[in-house]
Amino acid sequence: MAEAKKAKSGGKFGSCCDELKEAMAGEDFEPLVTEGRDGVLYLAVGLVDLEEDEPGMVDHPMYFCPFCGTRVQTAEDVQAKAAANPDDDE
Repeated sequence: MAEAKKAKSGGKFGSCCDELKEAMAGEDFEPLVTEGRDGVLYLAVGLVDLEEDEPGMVDHPMYFCPFCGTRVQTAEDVQAKAAANPDDDE
């Protein structure tokens, strides 16, 4: 297995390749790859039934771009952002 490319420090999500940028830019539907209010990049991994009309998304932090393999964030990045936004539910 080839070693993944490392992300540029301070890089914006979607700057590693056009495919990720396009996946995040879905205007006609809810994108499956999104940047949360907490600044973490998430991948929707499932749906959950809520009491509302539409199902809720189950998101998981994404560490590598699924299209080009670039590391987009580390577990430490995610933990630091979550600690800085303790009231955020994403």
